[in-house]
Amino acid sequence: MGGQTAWNLRLYEKRRVSILDGWLDLLFYIRTNIDCYLTPVEQIFAEADPALLHACMGDASVKTPADLLSRSLPYLDNEAKRLLESFSREIGNCYREEQIKRCDYYLSALRVIREKKTAELPARLRVRNALCLCSAVGLAVLLW
Repeated sequence: MGGQTAWNLRLYEKRRVSILDGWLDLLFYIRTNIDCYLTPVEQIFAEADPALLHACMGDASVKTPADLLSRSLPYLDNEAKRLLESFSREIGNCYREEQIKRCDYYLSALRVIREKKTAELPARLRVRNALCLCSAVGLAVLLW
């Protein structure tokens, strides 16, 4: 039981990093479409590759960044949530140049969070594994 819990927590921690990767890819895709083609956000989501949306826990039914964000919230830390909520509110509500600047800002801020999460990942996995296994051993001793 402790091993299965440790495995599930390991998958959860790795998923958190992959969701951030998905959001970074999506923001870059949005930035590119706004910069090169002046595409509205709704059209960007309508024409987006399903794999790009799936990387952020979305599917073809997602029409806005806010819809997609609500699906990936369980995997985001508070800082990433705050940044992506701001991005969702701001994108599409200003002129092209301002949208590009905002995309660049959020891309750089999320990259910093992602690098931090990636650096912390091995230690977090070791601690979670140790806690789960120690809890299982402790429970076995108590029940014996």
